[in-house]
Amino acid sequence: MRGDHVTLRAALSHTAYSQAAPTQLLFKVEFACADQRPPDRPPLNLALVLDRSSSMEADMKFPHALAAARAVIENLTDRDVVSLVAFNERVLVLSPAGRVINKPFLFQRLTEVAPDGITDLSAGLLEGIAQVNSQSAEGQVKHVLLLTDGQANTGVTDPAALRKIAETARAKRIGLSTLGCGTDFNEGLLTDLATAGGGRYTYVKSSEQLPTAFKTELRGLLEVVAQNVRLEVTVKQGGIRKVYGRPSPQGSASSQFEIGNLRAGEHGFVMLAIKPSGFKPDTALEVAAKLTYDAPQTSERVVRTATARAAALPAGSRLKAEENEEVVLCGAVMDAMDLAMTALQGFDLDRYTQARTAFDQWHERVRQFALAHRNQDLLNEAFLLEHFMEELQAIRGPDAPPLLSDVRSQLEKQGDYQSYQLLHHPLTQNK
Repeated sequence: MRGDHVTLRAALSHTAYSQAAPTQLLFKVEFACADQRPPDRPPLNLALVLDRSSSMEADMKFPHALAAARAVIENLTDRDVVSLVAFNERVLVLSPAGRVINKPFLFQRLTEVAPDGITDLSAGLLEGIAQVNSQSAEGQVKHVLLLTDGQANTGVTDPAALRKIAETARAKRIGLSTLGCGTDFNEGLLTDLATAGGGRYTYVKSSEQLPTAFKTELRGLLEVVAQNVRLEVTVKQGGIRKVYGRPSPQGSASSQFEIGNLRAGEHGFVMLAIKPSGFKPDTALEVAAKLTYDAPQTSERVVRTATARAAALPAGSRLKAEENEEVVLCGAVMDAMDLAMTALQGFDLDRYTQARTAFDQWHERVRQFALAHRNQDLLNEAFLLEHFMEELQAIRGPDAPPLLSDVRSQLEKQGDYQSYQLLHHPLTQNK
């Protein structure tokens, strides 16, 4: 595939601004990869790293994890290399890295381990990377799939140090994807590790979904068409007030985003709130987006750019700013979701009321616009917000029982993962 199949598009919520309104502009930058897969899939060098701490015994998580590993092995061929690693406070190499020529043996090894002990995530991660590296060869897709349901509570536990492990592996072209199951794992850490490793973070709400999640990740590994994707946004005549879905660099004129790898048919967006720094006549706020990536088929470093501009209107001007309704509505949905998440995290009834009001104000307009313009992404966002508000309302109602910590944790993880999916190139609907 040539490197010209990744596109970049940018838009501001309004074409002009003044001291009256709007004094905050929304900037949306979208990236998309054509749904064209490589004709011949490369061989895989894959490490399956499974948490076997005692918490994996609950809710049938470990049996479903083993079923997920079997499903992956079933879809490999003798061209591929696989290693099986299980970890608690110690690492157990069920099968070292080797060609997939004896599947019954691999299936048998998966039955010879049971949950016990605590979680040394770093030990499992390092062993998985070492196994992949031991059989590294040109032309392979080299990747670690890490599944856990808990915290990194022994070994290396510092998030920055764990991220460094993922970054070091990625420098050797070994990727990392993470899967979190249950309510006790650290989604921030797993998200950060997957981003540093150029892979994906997946929240598995129910352990029964593990086999499907593993197979989806396996399929995606064979369809990478843009590697080391990075997005940089720069603002002139203004500053970044907020980045939706992540910590915000208040007042900064630029921000960078590590996107990871893009797969065939994937797309996503980043949304920012921009505050103009001045309102002098004949000036304009300009936002530039630059996307860089490596095209694996040609080893070419590719750069894509897109800009959007809004003019400053003089005081008392009768001119009106044109509105980009799609950007405005997308921002409204994300604002409502942020309010709902804040209400949930702080048991804040006032914030919940605000979120409910924002949802009622915008939801139908968003839905009607999405249907009229056949905007599936915006329709999905509206549906996700509606579903989340329904669940939040069920636990906030006057007759609702006290909110259990695991219910709250599950909703928080669900909300965070919905934001991650919107901002991190979800798969297209027809895949």
